[in-house]
Amino acid sequence: MRFKLYLTPIISLLVGITCAILLFIFVSSSQKAEQAGVFHRQANSYFKTIESALHSSRGLLVSLKSFIENSDNLSKDRFDKYSKALLKDRKYVQAMEWIPKVSNDKRSFYEQLAQSQGLNNYQIKQGKFGNLKPASFRPQYYPVYYVYPLTGNESAVGYDLGSNQARLSALQAAMDTGKAVMTAGIKLVQETSSQSGVLIFYPVFKGGVVPAAIEERRRKLLGFALIVLRVGDLIDHASAKLPQQLALLITDKEDNQSLYGDHNTKINKHNLHFQSNLSFAQRNWEVSVTPFAGEGLHPQLSAWLTAVGALIISVLSSLHLLQLNRSHRQISLEVARQTKALRLSEQRFSLAVEGSSVGIWDWIDVDESTEYWSAQFYHLLGYKNLEIKASKQNFVRLLHPNDRKPAAHLLQRHLTERCHFEIEYRIQHKSGEYLWFLGSGQAAWDAQGKPLRMVGSIQKIHRRKMAEIAINRYAEDLQRSNQDLEQFAYVASHDLKAPLRGISNLAQWIEENMAGKMDPETDSYMQLLKGGISRLENLLAGLLQYSRAGVGESRTESVDLNLLTGNIADLLCAEQLGFVINFDLPCIQVQRSLINQVLQNLINNSIKHHLGDSGQIDIGYQRLASEHVFSVTDDGPGIDPQMSDKVFQMFQTLRPRDEVEGSGMGLAIVKKLIERCNGKVWIDREQQQGCCIKFSLPIDD
Repeated sequence: MRFKLYLTPIISLLVGITCAILLFIFVSSSQKAEQAGVFHRQANSYFKTIESALHSSRGLLVSLKSFIENSDNLSKDRFDKYSKALLKDRKYVQAMEWIPKVSNDKRSFYEQLAQSQGLNNYQIKQGKFGNLKPASFRPQYYPVYYVYPLTGNESAVGYDLGSNQARLSALQAAMDTGKAVMTAGIKLVQETSSQSGVLIFYPVFKGGVVPAAIEERRRKLLGFALIVLRVGDLIDHASAKLPQQLALLITDKEDNQSLYGDHNTKINKHNLHFQSNLSFAQRNWEVSVTPFAGEGLHPQLSAWLTAVGALIISVLSSLHLLQLNRSHRQISLEVARQTKALRLSEQRFSLAVEGSSVGIWDWIDVDESTEYWSAQFYHLLGYKNLEIKASKQNFVRLLHPNDRKPAAHLLQRHLTERCHFEIEYRIQHKSGEYLWFLGSGQAAWDAQGKPLRMVGSIQKIHRRKMAEIAINRYAEDLQRSNQDLEQFAYVASHDLKAPLRGISNLAQWIEENMAGKMDPETDSYMQLLKGGISRLENLLAGLLQYSRAGVGESRTESVDLNLLTGNIADLLCAEQLGFVINFDLPCIQVQRSLINQVLQNLINNSIKHHLGDSGQIDIGYQRLASEHVFSVTDDGPGIDPQMSDKVFQMFQTLRPRDEVEGSGMGLAIVKKLIERCNGKVWIDREQQQGCCIKFSLPIDD
């Protein structure tokens, strides 16, 4: 009855919540669609700008090629003067170069000519930059002859591009096609940053006309006009006036090589993504644009206001219905009390006759639909004896629609495979309400295994089942509550950092302004304030780390524990602090981040709470049937047995925080991480000297 009291308001509230959610989804979806359109327009602007910048660079290269073709007596001075004019306001161009085709018999002539034009000690060279040497014999050389600006590009002068196979392939492709060819991304020897560079070659032929045949092109080739582009500077220059909240990634598709951007950039959870191909100088670039993490699609205030308004209306309507139901319930209770008094004698007689609360059914012939139902069977369903026909069809009709298929499946298995038949299902009471029953039965088979008949019973378990459902609901609520508490700890520790940092800065400014003016008492108060701020910062950091513990990747991998422990010892400067860490550990399958955090916290705890100037820490391992067992043992002062249970609680320290730096969160984090993986952590009380902390982790099959 109490359930009926709240049924209508609950349904009304659920309908209202559903409508509020649907309204929120509709409004926010419309807003997100608009935001997505803005993103794609901005991303397309990025693409068009980059495409325009590359074609502008091609125009620069064409101008240089035309200048070389029309220069009867090309010299270094004329090349520098013309290149300087072209490179005005183009800081993304590393260099403009003239690469002549030099046969082996003219090598000395070209070297002497370059030296006479001011390029002292000019030689055609090869090898790795920083270790260049005179080029070995080849029929043809393609040396860097003229380069502007020379400053910053000195190491490239005289370098034979044909000595590098990748560059030679690009040169040959440009020569055979008569078109501009761009190399894959390279690390420029002149470049001090991490950005990539590209070389763009444009062949120069005798007469200034590209021959029709490949052989004639190779014969009439004079050399190559070359520009060196810094990809990062080119993109930054081109997109300087565009929105900066988008992440730009450029990849050379032929080599799958990253040319620009951080390819580890996380795509936002809404998966906004723009991608297009850019073909230039016989290379294909893939341009991808995504919002930075934190940007992207977000519901706006109007969507939330719509949902909250609908929710408020639903709550008010549900409260009104609840009040009406309470009035109706008072009347129903009074009627029920009067009815109960009239039926009391009849109930006593019925209970005495039946003697049991179990309803019996008998499927007399499996091949027929007729059954037998006892009087108690009818009574449990609210019917009078024989009020409805006892048949298989009526029983199936009374079953809850969601329970019919499982019951039929189990019945079929029982008849064919002789498995145990026991099932919980809902049967419709005469009042229309579905009640929970426990059904069981046993069939009889003939010698050939054919089922003959089946006898069973139903027992009402509605209260127990509803209590079980309520308990499960409470368990889910408790789990959500725990998750909310962890989220609160994270938000509180994270958001308190900013005001605490402001207090710390204010204290520092006061100390600097009052330097030399504070008396000893004021100075001691200032030190107490700074110490308190430092301890609070440690507590917040520990709380934040505790809230994050166990969150993230749970994938296991093969971990070399010796290498991992050695890295931890180096990180904690154990040797410099006078501590010897002994370990001989195997490689095991475990979560790397988890075992690293646990061992680091335990080793750091042993070092921090050791009273001596030096000490020894032993890391042990044992593999049992179903778990890994680790131990971290030190020769320090040990732990008071009365504190053995408290040390794993938050903010618990063995010594005052004035004596040892710490937040008291280290062992609490260890306990949380281990228990998240269904492991255990404990203090070995059999350790006579020092402290031994052990923990176990299940073995990953």
